[in-house]
Amino acid sequence: EAMTPRTKMVILTTPNNPTGAVYSEEELRALGEVALSEDILILADEIYEHLVYGDAKHVSIASLSPELYDLTITINGFSKGYAMTGWRMGYSAAPAPIAKAIQMIQDHTTSNVCTFAQYGGIEALTGDQSFISDMRDEYDMRRQYVYSRLCAIPNVSVVEPQGAFYFFVDTSKLGLTSLNLCDKLLERYKVAAVPGIAFGNDKAIRISYCTTLDILKEALDRFEEFCKAH
Repeated sequence: EAMTPRTKMVILTTPNNPTGAVYSEEELRALGEVALSEDILILADEIYEHLVYGDAKHVSIASLSPELYDLTITINGFSKGYAMTGWRMGYSAAPAPIAKAIQMIQDHTTSNVCTFAQYGGIEALTGDQSFISDMRDEYDMRRQYVYSRLCAIPNVSVVEPQGAFYFFVDTSKLGLTSLNLCDKLLERYKVAAVPGIAFGNDKAIRISYCTTLDILKEALDRFEEFCKAH
């Protein structure tokens, strides 16, 4: 319904930032059918591919058929699954003509990734992957804790995320814009959150659980006080 004759590309972020949603294979196939029927490119952001929980499974849309493979630009990186955030290194995989066009732009807009980061990226992709499951289990424990706490806080609601490490919290009942809410929360309670308006929803805020349980507990205690005060 959102398509027009000018539509050239659809962007899929799965697992998703900020909601933590994960597209199922059935959903991706349905979206792929539409893209194929209209010859629409797919930009698939899969940087959280290793961070999925419960019964959710990450599926790369380019893997579903040769036709979708030829229509998809997959982007990924090392910041999330390999905890190499400060190294600022990512990559794309695309059909050769598109990859060459990307390279022509990239060559004139950014510098190359430094040498040690490139060697680190090779080791990340080819080395022992067992640590990823340990990291995912730790995130999952935090996810479940934060979810239980948010469900108990009045005047907010949340859908349990299946991936990444965020909650997109519905704060519409508090009667504040997301910017105003985040300003007050930071100024009065020293808790940082991201306004939902940054993602197109002014009635929600994003909370990350990418920190320790002790910090999360303190932050949620303060957030609960804030919500009760409003």
